[in-house]
Amino acid sequence: MVVRTDSDRVRHSRRMVLELLASSVDMSLAGADVQRWNKEYEVDAQRYGPPAPPSAAGERDRRRPGHHEVPDGLTAANVTQPVKIDDELYIRDYSKCILCYKCTQACGEDAQNTFAISVAGRGFDATIATEYDAPLTDSACVYCGNCIGVCPTGALMPKSEYDMRQAGTWDESKQTTTRTVCGFCGVGCNLDLHVQDNKIVRVDSPKDHDVTHGNLCIKGRFGYSHVHPARPGD
Repeated sequence: MVVRTDSDRVRHSRRMVLELLASSVDMSLAGADVQRWNKEYEVDAQRYGPPAPPSAAGERDRRRPGHHEVPDGLTAANVTQPVKIDDELYIRDYSKCILCYKCTQACGEDAQNTFAISVAGRGFDATIATEYDAPLTDSACVYCGNCIGVCPTGALMPKSEYDMRQAGTWDESKQTTTRTVCGFCGVGCNLDLHVQDNKIVRVDSPKDHDVTHGNLCIKGRFGYSHVHPARPGD
């Protein structure tokens, strides 16, 4: 048996999937691989029509699976909705969510075993949600932020990064990355500190590290407010 992975039919299917995603989801912060695929397959999401009006706050959360409005045939249905901000640690922008399930896997068996989030609904009405759709602060979430570390589209990001992007001050070209060891406990997790204008703006962990494998706890990922800026000569 011969399996062909780059035939005209396969490439057509890939292009259609990418176009459907791009027409319904905000892919502006997707990774370099996605941008490369869009260019390689000549993705044209505009051929599905202009985006439909965005959903009001909570509208998608209240939908019954399978009971969404019938498409009008003129506009492209999308998942645009207001950003969910429950606290000062991280935000959830599900208008960028492609339902890759990486966040639910990181919250579950892959890393944290908290199972605070899962997929609710089916089809186009499917969303990532907490149990009983409770606010994140009232859920089983332990704020490890491991879901942020695996999100490929920017649907989940630290509040510090979100605020800077909203203000137009987020500039990765001006950022440096410093690797250090977390001092909160004796595990020895490695941290990658992203610094801009002499201030830590985001913390990640290297995915190839033998201890963390990219995972952190709430202290390692968000507990850096006490760190003082470096002084000249230090």
